Amino acid sequence: MRILLLRPESDDPSPIDQSLGARLWAQTRVNNEEIVVTEEIFQRDDADLERKLARWRDDKVSAVIGATNVPESTRLGELAAKMNLLCFVANNNPVVWQSRRQVFHIGLPTRQTTAAVAALIEKNNLRRVLLLHDQTEFQSRVASSMEGALKTRGNDARSQPVLFEEGIQFPRGWKPDLIYVIFSSEQKALRVAQMIRNIALDIPLLFGRSLLRESFLVSLGDHTGECWFVDMFHRNGHQTPAQQKFFQAMTANGVQIPTANHAFGWDGMAHCAAALNFAGSDPLRAIDYLESRVTLEGASGACCFSRENHNGRFEPGPHTITRWRNHHLEDV
Repeated sequence: MRILLLRPESDDPSPIDQSLGARLWAQTRVNNEEIVVTEEIFQRDDADLERKLARWRDDKVSAVIGATNVPESTRLGELAAKMNLLCFVANNNPVVWQSRRQVFHIGLPTRQTTAAVAALIEKNNLRRVLLLHDQTEFQSRVASSMEGALKTRGNDARSQPVLFEEGIQFPRGWKPDLIYVIFSSEQKALRVAQMIRNIALDIPLLFGRSLLRESFLVSLGDHTGECWFVDMFHRNGHQTPAQQKFFQAMTANGVQIPTANHAFGWDGMAHCAAALNFAGSDPLRAIDYLESRVTLEGASGACCFSRENHNGRFEPGPHTITRWRNHHLEDV
């Protein structure tokens, strides 16, 4: 069983973590001699991605795992379909699928996440929520979805983009119970946190799941007050058997803070290998198996694919809120 693992040449932690999760899954298998995983790093241009994939297709790989962003995953899916390779990526954006049978994308859908986070916020009796977001199209869309989910539950939610040159101000006569900082950039999110703490020390800050990683936690230091994160794990509570195995493998390999991206890479490799193993390494039979609505349990939750749904996620999904306190993560 030959699987190609592709990630871009970049210092972005997301593809690095996904790649590590995928490799560690393969390394921890008892019968890992049946799985040959080769990792390739490609230059961030279309031509190099195609060259790398074509070369390994000639070496009889059956599948490709992409630790790739949305444009790269979309192109990878197009190439995988032409070459008849099973393809797994971690994106939640359906544009990467485009109804190609070979492509499965297992990221958690934004609407599912925002609905779950709104329920968790309500559970903690936080009624007034300020959403501060980056001005990018994606972060603006996440903020809008989150605002809608909160208002559906009766929360007083208000959303505004952050203009660094103007600073941060609360609406007159209104103080939030929680501030959700919707940024992907560590540097920008840290700057926003510091700006907030200059005007309010007692309001919890909630950060998105993509920022729950060791480098950002270290950057926060000890003086940013109450900091929460959207998470997919119970850090000091119940974990599924699949999550327990994942955490054990991460810890054994020196990963102190297992992330969602580690889990997406781990599960992408696991689901891909399970399908190929069932199908005798035949990509088309593997696709039939995946589309049969079999439930695949993973560290990032369960997936159940069909011909009409190659994301495989269904509600409520694995969503938690985690607190960073005294250099440890704990459930809120």
